[in-house]
Amino acid sequence: MQDIRKRKVPLTETLMSDPDYILQHVQQENLITRREYTNIRSVQRSSEGRVIDLLDKVMDKGEETCRRFLSLLQQPEVQDTFPPLKKLCSGEFTDNPIQETQNAALSEYRMSSLPRGHCLIFNNQHFETESLKERKGSYQDAEDLKKVFSWLGFSVHVLQDQPVQEMRSQLQQFSRMEHSDCFVCCVLSHGTEQGIYGRDGALLRIQDVLSPFTSSRCPSLAGKPKLFFIQACQAQDEEPPAQADGPEDPYDTDAGPVVPETIPNDSDILLGMATVEDRKSYRHTYRGSAFIQELCKQLEWGCPRKEDILSIMTRVNRKVSSTSLGKFKQMPEPRYTLTKKLILSMD
Repeated sequence: MQDIRKRKVPLTETLMSDPDYILQHVQQENLITRREYTNIRSVQRSSEGRVIDLLDKVMDKGEETCRRFLSLLQQPEVQDTFPPLKKLCSGEFTDNPIQETQNAALSEYRMSSLPRGHCLIFNNQHFETESLKERKGSYQDAEDLKKVFSWLGFSVHVLQDQPVQEMRSQLQQFSRMEHSDCFVCCVLSHGTEQGIYGRDGALLRIQDVLSPFTSSRCPSLAGKPKLFFIQACQAQDEEPPAQADGPEDPYDTDAGPVVPETIPNDSDILLGMATVEDRKSYRHTYRGSAFIQELCKQLEWGCPRKEDILSIMTRVNRKVSSTSLGKFKQMPEPRYTLTKKLILSMD
């Protein structure tokens, strides 16, 4: 079982080129039942997802099934279909643990600590200036983010209606902490061209959210993934109208453009923006924002299946962009300098 678990990433990348072929052979060898075979094939999953389901099912069945599965992978006809298996099954990984560790380090961030790290959520819903109206529905976003990141093993800290100076202070405070495997920061607020609004109507640049956590300023997070999710607009002009959902589905915007500078010149950062530059983002006034709600949904779906964060973000893009938000459409945008696969596993 450990041999499969250690090689799960390269095995998945190899077998996903023809998942139906390996599924058929596994079922023919009676390593899974006909019903399990049908269930894996019938689920609307990507090729990668079906292989992950298969590997998980094999490992669930114990050491003997895992041994027989590895023997199957060494059969000539299987290796002819999946040439990388010849190297994976050659003994190179088993006989050379240092080489195995090096290869694993190149492919995936370590994610083994509990708690995984800190998750800081700024939820600015109420404002002191008349020009910034209440962001109805934002409370639901904050609650769902808290729920999903707590479930993923993070220590979650939710800060409500913070003025900019307090936001700066909290970001500096978290940058001075000792961090374990990962750091997450979510900012829910109104925005404008110069940045994100605090409760007091002052502005905080997105660059000022990210920069305290670069390797030079936060050595504890050097080489570790830092995730930032920003729910705010990037434009004043509306998207071209789409079919309206009706008066029972009121949508609002997080008004004003937010045009972030490039990610700091540092690695291991993911910046998930609710919308592309020059477009608005939309928030349902009691169900929450399109971007944050879909992000939470896809994290809940993908993380137990060991999907990497970029695959999850791609699906968020597809789901949000294909959904009518009242009269409008929205396209999220992830930007990243990640150097390895990030899998927020449930193990």
